Amino acid sequence: MYISLFLTLGAMHLVALASPGPDFALILRSCHHRARALGAAIGISLAILLHATFSLTGISLLIAGAPLLFTLVRVVGALYLGWLGYGALRAARSRQSGFSAQEGAQGSLLLGLRQGVATNLLNPKALLFFVGLLAAMVTPEVGTGVRLLLALELFALSLVWFGLLAWSLSTARAQRLLARAQRPLNLVTGLLFMVVSGSILLETALPLAA
Repeated sequence: MYISLFLTLGAMHLVALASPGPDFALILRSCHHRARALGAAIGISLAILLHATFSLTGISLLIAGAPLLFTLVRVVGALYLGWLGYGALRAARSRQSGFSAQEGAQGSLLLGLRQGVATNLLNPKALLFFVGLLAAMVTPEVGTGVRLLLALELFALSLVWFGLLAWSLSTARAQRLLARAQRPLNLVTGLLFMVVSGSILLETALPLAA
C-alpha cells in the first residue's frame, strides 16, 4: 500500500543528497582521514534521522512556527557554518600544502561524528526541506509504524550515500588526486559554507529590518 510512498520519498531524498551543499563540503574537508570522514558520514546521517523524526512527529513544524526559536536556530546554524567556512578559507591561504597539522591531529571518528551532526542539524535549510517534503508526502492517515520506517529509510540512504562518498574520497588514489588541488578545494568548500551562512543570515535579517 505504501510502496509508492517509500519509492518516491527515497528517490527525492537521493536527488537532494546528490546536490552539493554543506554536508558534501564537510565530507570533502574530512576525507584526508578516513575515520574522520566516516564519522562525518555517520553524524550527517544521524542528524537526517533526527530531522525526519522531528518532521514526522510535528516537532520541526512547531520550531518553524515559533518565530523567536526559529530565528535562534537560524542564527546559530549560520554562525556555525560560517565558522567552518572561515577554517576552510584559512587553510586555503596557508602556505603549508594539504591539511593543517591541527586537522591532522584531530583526524578522529568522534570529531567527524560531532561535526557531521552539527553541520546538518544546525542547518535551518535542512529543517525546512524535511518539513516541506514530509508534510507534502506523508498524510495524517499514515500510521506511526510507517512513519518510523520512512525515517529509517532516509537514514539508511543517507548513511550509504555519505559512507560510500567518504570511503571513496579517502582512498590512496583519490588522495593523490585531491592533494594536487588542496588549496582550490579548501577555497571552494570555504566559499560554499560562507555563501550558505550569509544567505541564512540575510534571510533572517530582512524580515526584521522590514
